[in-house]
Amino acid sequence: MAEESPRYHLGPRSRRGLVAGWRGGQLAAVATGLLAGVVLLRYVGGAGGAMLAFVFVAFSVAFATWPLAGRSAEQWTPVVATHLARRAGVSRRRRSALSTLELDEIPIGAAGRRIGVVVDNLAGTWTAAVRVAGSGFALGDEPDRARRIAAWSGVLAGSAREGGALHRLQWMARCLPGGFDESAGPVQVADRGVASSNYRSLLEQAAPLLWRHEVIVSLSVRSVAGPARRRGQDAADRIVDELEALERRCLAAGLEVDGVLSPSALAATVRSSFAVVGAPRGVADGWPWPLGVEEGWSSVRTDATWHAVYWIAEWPRTGVGSGFLLPLMLEGDLRRTIAVTMAPVAPLRAARRAEHDRTSGAADAELRRRHGFAVTARTRHEHDATTRREIELAEGHAAFRFTGYLAVTADDEDSLANACGRLEQSALQAQLELHRMYGAQEEGYTCTLPTGRGCA
Repeated sequence: MAEESPRYHLGPRSRRGLVAGWRGGQLAAVATGLLAGVVLLRYVGGAGGAMLAFVFVAFSVAFATWPLAGRSAEQWTPVVATHLARRAGVSRRRRSALSTLELDEIPIGAAGRRIGVVVDNLAGTWTAAVRVAGSGFALGDEPDRARRIAAWSGVLAGSAREGGALHRLQWMARCLPGGFDESAGPVQVADRGVASSNYRSLLEQAAPLLWRHEVIVSLSVRSVAGPARRRGQDAADRIVDELEALERRCLAAGLEVDGVLSPSALAATVRSSFAVVGAPRGVADGWPWPLGVEEGWSSVRTDATWHAVYWIAEWPRTGVGSGFLLPLMLEGDLRRTIAVTMAPVAPLRAARRAEHDRTSGAADAELRRRHGFAVTARTRHEHDATTRREIELAEGHAAFRFTGYLAVTADDEDSLANACGRLEQSALQAQLELHRMYGAQEEGYTCTLPTGRGCA
């Protein structure tokens, strides 16, 4: 009898609010409309006042609930206001999401080895990255993939512990043009006359046509309060301990670990996200960050490349197999990055949160029933997911909050539009619901770098 393939349930995104599923902003908008209606009825009166009051109340309800590109107008208001403020130069302190990032290094041992870290001065985090690899996940059968996923869940389980120093864990799957590692420098070939010349010519012609896939796992720790020097030393010690533990768990899970990225390798990793394909090397190659950033409403330009960033608003709502992301990850000839940032939740806190969500969900359903509102299928699905999560926690599984992002990169705006269409089609095949990060493209772009950003 064939072994039954496991199914994975990610659950819907929780939309539970303060009262009966309503958020604080929605309640404030509707309350403002009702207050304006009462004022109009009191001071205008008559049929005209009643009509104006009805219009104000209807507008406030529509403002709070009517969806526009996946969000209500109440949710779009702070996004639009912040974007316009940055464009006008009013909010100069937060004008660039990249301006608070720095590349630093940490010495390890007495041999002079150094690892690279991304320091986020705004969030107070230090992030290091490890390049990992597997052996043919896409080519394996369903039971083999299930075993590898179980091994990866063991890696995650060791990261969500009481009193752990880990702040964020992030994995990125990138597809980049060129089949050779830029951080390794030019390929050295012994001079053998015509054969060497032909070999170099072949490499130069083939490199732009090749695509390479890489997976990078990053972890972030927070620096403690105190003097800057002590904060840096404490963060360095904590991140080294977490890196050693992560490497041990990855090796135990059967993953191939290439080691922690050095400062030059980390700089090359960041730079490869926006570097122009086939551009000649120059003085700026030693600088990891883009020299110029121009953010638009639906895209962001870094130097001479264009990016469009999406937020994964909904994961598959039904049970899926282990390869549900393969249509997206194996799409060829498309420069893209898939990044998922995970925040570990301590077991005791996760159990209390699950119990609270289950209780508040039942209370919201009862409140809706008493006032004659139907309980939607989505609400029941959320309640089932909460119950399932509580059972999984009781069985000893780890809890993580996670957020996913997709970024696509092109050399010009026309190519970017075509690449976005292809990415959205691949996401549909993977059963993902994407929301383009309008008005927050630069901030979203930083979430697809090894920074640990993106999970509030």
